[in-house]
Amino acid sequence: MIENHKYTFAVDDIGAFDLDEDRSIVPSIKMALKVEGIEADVDSEEHNQAVFTVYTRSTRDAVEMALKNQDITVEA
Repeated sequence: MIENHKYTFAVDDIGAFDLDEDRSIVPSIKMALKVEGIEADVDSEEHNQAVFTVYTRSTRDAVEMALKNQDITVEA
C-alpha cells in the first residue's frame, strides 16, 4: 500500500458514474489518478458509494486537481 497521506473524498454526483448496486467508483478513481501521474491506492466506503479514500504520497491539492482534470468533481 502506498501511504504517506490519507485523504477522504466524496464525489458530487454519483449518477455521473455508470454503476449498478455491486460496482464501485474505485476503479474509475484509480484510473483517473493514474492518467494524471499520481500513484495511489483507493478504497471505497462500505456504506456510501460516493465516498472513497486515497492513500498516496501526493498532496491533497494535487489529488483534487487530478480528479478535476479528469472531470471528477468532489464535494468541498
